[in-house]
Amino acid sequence: MGKRKNPIFEGAPMWIVTFADLATLLLTFFVLLLSFANTDIIKFREMLGSVQGAFGVKIERQGEFQDTLTGEGTVDKEKQKEKKEKALVRQFDKVSQTVSKAAVESKMKDDVEILSTRRGMVIRVKGEALFKSGATKINPKSTPILNSLADILKKTNFTVKVEGHTDNVPVKAGSASLYKSNWEISGVRASVIVRYLISKKVNPENLSAVGYGGMSPVKSNDTAEGRAKNRRVEFLVNKPKP
Repeated sequence: MGKRKNPIFEGAPMWIVTFADLATLLLTFFVLLLSFANTDIIKFREMLGSVQGAFGVKIERQGEFQDTLTGEGTVDKEKQKEKKEKALVRQFDKVSQTVSKAAVESKMKDDVEILSTRRGMVIRVKGEALFKSGATKINPKSTPILNSLADILKKTNFTVKVEGHTDNVPVKAGSASLYKSNWEISGVRASVIVRYLISKKVNPENLSAVGYGGMSPVKSNDTAEGRAKNRRVEFLVNKPKP
């Protein structure tokens, strides 16, 4: 009988084992580099270039990896966002404090209310404090409040929507008033206030005016007290436009 030939097993060449080990070590190397939070970005890039040249490996830097290289990772972005939000809160507080102080100094504390709502900060001023009944000329007594608001708006660049409101009592037919409906009165009053703020150098692009008539009451119109609450002007203050 002839000698039995040794069986030949087909498979991957032996060098593939060495290559796999090398690839694993290379991966570990990059994981370690990325684990250092204070890695010098410039040195890291130089080292990365050397590795690419030695192994002929092309590494695309994008997404989270790219953020790490540029020093603008998720953590940094969150910190920046938090910093901006805190600064915005301080600005809103400044608006509230400035207007409240002016209201006290002008003896109008009971005429001004400052609210925090889903729509933004609302500065609510009684209608009678700003305008005499049926009139659209600003009451001089209220100008300190408007001036204080104008001063802070110029510094913060907030947007302000001036909203005029009335009760549900219709304008009497045949009255001497120039305005024939509550819509007109509320809209004109809001516009007059906007014009006043513009005269105090507030950016017109940050201002708007709207009249709601008696369509947005805060109290029931069934009582005199409720109707008095509904006759008001509201300043909706929001963060600057992006």
